[in-house]
Amino acid sequence: METEKIAREVNYIIIHNLDAEDAYKEAAANVENDKLRNALLEEADKRLAYAHELQRELEEIEIGEKIADSISMGAIFNRIWVEIKGLFTTQNDDAIIDECRKGDDVTMIAYDTILNIGDGFLPPRIYNIISKQRQEIALTYQALIRFHELKTTP
Repeated sequence: METEKIAREVNYIIIHNLDAEDAYKEAAANVENDKLRNALLEEADKRLAYAHELQRELEEIEIGEKIADSISMGAIFNRIWVEIKGLFTTQNDDAIIDECRKGDDVTMIAYDTILNIGDGFLPPRIYNIISKQRQEIALTYQALIRFHELKTTP
């Protein structure tokens, strides 16, 4: 296994999660609905936990590469979450949910990309963790779509 490539791909997922955690917190700070705020904060906590779980896995396999530990390293990556955060302050709850969904579009593409490389590329334990996280993010994504549709359907 190419540890440098593994580190790069997993770090990309870590950074997406750190960006998403930050963006979900920002979104929560700008919504009016208390239940929605709590759900967004819960999602922020999940994304931070996902990042930490992958960081621990990279440390355990001793890849010899730098492990992402902040979103600042993400300057070299696609930073859609950071770009959309600025929109939160001028939007209503429905628009904020739609922006979260758009951010998760990109996050799911990042997950799909690493999963499509194949489980032969990643250590099986990391592949399984990424696969499980992708499934959980998909559930959040579907909930965001349902919420948005309920709020925008006359």
